Amino acid sequence: MERHAAAVKEEFRTDVTLNRVAKFARTVPGKFPSASRQYLLDKLPIIQWLPRYSPSWLIQDFMAGLTIGVLLIPQGLAYAKIATIPIENGLYSCWVPAAVMVFMGTSKDLSTGPTSILGLLTAEIIRDLKNEYTPTDISSAVAMMVGIWSLLIGLLGLGFLLDYVSIPVLTGFISATAFVIGMGQVDSLVGLDDVPDGAFNQLGNILKRLPYWDGPTCGIGFGTVVVLLILEKIGKKWGNKHFAIRYMSSSRAIIVMVIFTLISYLVNKDREEYLWSISEVSTHGIQTPKAPGAVLLSKVIARSIAPLVACTLEHQAVGKAFARRNHYAIDQTQEFNYLGVTNIVNSFFGVMPVGGAISRTAVNSECHVRSPLNGAVTAGFIILTLYVFSPALYWLPSSTLAAIIIMAVIHLFGPLSLIWRYWRISLADFIACMVAFWVTIFVSAEIGIGAAAGWSVAWTLLRSAFVTPTIHASRTADTSGTLQPLARVFSTTTTLTQQPQSSPQQNTGSMTENAGGPAIPDDTVVVRFGDSLFFPNANRNKVEALEAVQLVYPSVQNPHYSAEAERSWSVAAERRLERLRAQRGIAMRQMPLAVVVWDFGMVPFVDATGITALAELKDDIRRQLGFGVQIRFVGMTPSVRRRFARASWKLADADGLLDGGADIVYPSLERAIWDERDHDSLKGVTTEKS
Repeated sequence: MERHAAAVKEEFRTDVTLNRVAKFARTVPGKFPSASRQYLLDKLPIIQWLPRYSPSWLIQDFMAGLTIGVLLIPQGLAYAKIATIPIENGLYSCWVPAAVMVFMGTSKDLSTGPTSILGLLTAEIIRDLKNEYTPTDISSAVAMMVGIWSLLIGLLGLGFLLDYVSIPVLTGFISATAFVIGMGQVDSLVGLDDVPDGAFNQLGNILKRLPYWDGPTCGIGFGTVVVLLILEKIGKKWGNKHFAIRYMSSSRAIIVMVIFTLISYLVNKDREEYLWSISEVSTHGIQTPKAPGAVLLSKVIARSIAPLVACTLEHQAVGKAFARRNHYAIDQTQEFNYLGVTNIVNSFFGVMPVGGAISRTAVNSECHVRSPLNGAVTAGFIILTLYVFSPALYWLPSSTLAAIIIMAVIHLFGPLSLIWRYWRISLADFIACMVAFWVTIFVSAEIGIGAAAGWSVAWTLLRSAFVTPTIHASRTADTSGTLQPLARVFSTTTTLTQQPQSSPQQNTGSMTENAGGPAIPDDTVVVRFGDSLFFPNANRNKVEALEAVQLVYPSVQNPHYSAEAERSWSVAAERRLERLRAQRGIAMRQMPLAVVVWDFGMVPFVDATGITALAELKDDIRRQLGFGVQIRFVGMTPSVRRRFARASWKLADADGLLDGGADIVYPSLERAIWDERDHDSLKGVTTEKS
C-alpha cells in the first residue's frame, strides 16, 4: 500500500502539466504589477511616441490629415451608398476612426474608415433584416459586433485564426466583390430603376434596356468617368515631376465631386423636377449617441463574422505592407484592439463598419506623414464638414457618386496573370480562388469567403492527414523506388527524379540524390518522418513505414509472439504484399533487418495518438521482422523528447549511461546508422532464422 502511495505521489510530483500550473501560480503575482503597466502602455501607443514627437513634423502631419479628410468625403458618401444606408451616414462613420487612431494606432500611414467591401457585406445583412429594423440601426449593430469580435481577438491573441484565409482566397473574394459592387452601381450611372438583384442579372437587364438609358444622367455619369480617367493618367505621367500634380491626381474624386455638384446646382436650382437624380445629403452635425438594441445585436452576431474577416484582413495586410515600405513595424495585436474600440465607439453614431483602406493609406504615405497625429486633423475636418460644408453636398448627382464607386473598385480586380500564377503554383490555391470568386458572385459575399476559407481549412487537414514518411536504404536494397538512397544528412532540398533502367515503367516517386550522404548497410533502414506526428496522420505514417520495410525484408518467425500461430488463417496482408512485390518488381532481401533509424529532424510536434502509433510500429517491426531489431532515434527536438518521457517511453543518449530496455537517441544520422549492432540482437535474429 505504501509503495503504491509513493508511486502515485511521484507521478503527481513529476507531472509536467501540474508543475506548469504551480510555476504559473508562483510567478504571476510577483510579475503582475509590472506586466499590467506594460500591458496598458502597449494599449496606448501614444504614450510611447508622443515624447519623441518633433515640432517640425507638424506641417507634414497637417497636410496628410487634411488630404485624407478631403478624400473621405466622396468615399464615405459612396461606400454608404453601397451599404444601402443614408449616404450622410458615411460621413458619420469617418471621424471616430481618425480620432481613435491618434491614441491607439501603431501605424502612421493607415487610414481607417468605410470601405467598398464592408459596404457590400453590410448591404447583404441589411437586405435580410430591413423589414424588421431601419438600415441605420442594422449597420450600427454590425459595426458594434465587428468591434466586439475584433477586441476579443486582440485581447485573447487569436489573430492567428485569420491566417486560414489565404491570399488566393482574398484575391478571388475581392475581385468578385469589386464586380458585384460595380454592377450594382451601373443603374444609377445610366438612370434606370427596377434593376433586379444579382450581378449577371443586372448586366443583362441593363443591356436589354439600352434604349431607355436617361441622356442627362448618362452625360453626368460618363462625364465623371472621363474626368477621373484623365486625372489618373495625368498623375501617372507627370505626378513624379511635381507634388501638386500628384496631389491633384490622388484627390481626383473630390475634384469631380466639386465640379459636378456645382453643375448640378446651377442646372437644377430653379427646377421643380430635377433633370437627374441628386443625392440630397442632409447632415446636422454629429448624431446623438444611441446604443444598438440587444435583440438586434443577437441577430447579427453570426452575420458580422464575414465583415470582421474582410475588415481585419485588409486592415492588417495594408498596415504591414506600408510599414515594411517605410521601415517600421506595426503591432498586429494592438491593431485588433484599435479596430475593436473604434467600431464599438463608432456604432453609437449611426454608422457602418470601418477598416483600413489601401487607396487612402497610399495617399497618406505619399504625403510623407510622420505620425498618427494626422488623425486629429482628419477628424477635425470631417466634423467641420458635418456642421459647415454638408449643405453643398445636397446637389451631388447620384450618377457622379456611382461613377466614383465604379472607378474605385475597378482597381480591386485581381489581374489574370495572378490567377494564372495560382494555377501554375498550386491547384488547391487556384480552386480556393475560384470558389471565393464564383460563390461570391452567384450566392453572396458572406458565403463566398466562408466557403473558400472552409476549402482552405479542409485542404490543410487533408494534407496533414496524407503526410507519409520517406524510407531510405542502401542502393542495392531495392530498384523499385520503395526504398530510396539517402540524401545529404542536413539537406533535403536537392532532389532529382530518376527511373532505374532495370525497373518497370511505373510511377515510383522522386528519388533523392545521394551526393555526400552517408552510405547505409544492407541490414539498416532509415525512416524519415516529414511532418508532425499527430492524430490525422499517425496511422498512415505507421502503415506506410511498416509496409515499405515488409516489401523488401523477409519476415522472421518470432517465438516471442505465440499468437502468430493462431492467426495463420488471416492471409490478406501477406497476399497484398506479394501482389505489390510482383507489380513493382521487388526482389526480397536475404539478409534480415537489424536496425531501423527513426529520423525526427522534421517532426516539431507529436501527440498521444502519434506516440501510440509509433509504439505499435515498433511492436509490429519486432513481431514481424525479428524481435532483435533495434529502433534508433535521431534529430529529436527537446520538446518532442519530453513528450516521449511523459509517455514513459524509455530513451537513453548514445553517449550516456545505457539502459538495456531503452531505445537509443543518437546525435547524428551517420552514427545512428553505423554504430555497433547489439550482439544479443543479432543472436536473436540468428535464432529466429534457424
